[in-house]
Amino acid sequence: MKKMIQVLIILLTTIFAQYGLSAEVLSNDKALTGNKEIKAYFDVNIGEPDKLFIRLKMIETTYSQFLASGISPHFIIGIRGKASNYFTKDNDYVLDVDIPVKKKIASMVNQFKAKGFRMEQCSLAAGMQEISVADFLPLVEVVSNGYASMIVYQSQGYAFVPMD
Repeated sequence: MKKMIQVLIILLTTIFAQYGLSAEVLSNDKALTGNKEIKAYFDVNIGEPDKLFIRLKMIETTYSQFLASGISPHFIIGIRGKASNYFTKDNDYVLDVDIPVKKKIASMVNQFKAKGFRMEQCSLAAGMQEISVADFLPLVEVVSNGYASMIVYQSQGYAFVPMD
């Protein structure tokens, strides 16, 4: 896989050079050197559906980039605040106009779970949003206190990544 990415970069650089375009190759090689695995906790709490979806796509891209670099990522997504409304089974907690994005988010939850992500919904946030614990997607684990999870995961070496 790494070899294929290198070949693709060389190919694109050649094409850009041929047409007078510059292709600066960016990397995180210095930061990645010596790492075989990483652990990250993403604090997802944004209640704007389009921004929420973009943040989830960023998490997915980060995961893929780690894999492409030969690093085994272990990701936990902590869900709090108004983001909670988009991780429910039914559409009762979002506006009708937001349902298409909510469906995309549900699809991402399935993809994340298939990749081994852990997804935790804070029950305190659920209560603040007046969402019943039974209403969350089955692949999302509801925990009693998302703040407690956040603290414990950091003490276990997980990098804390705020997502708004």
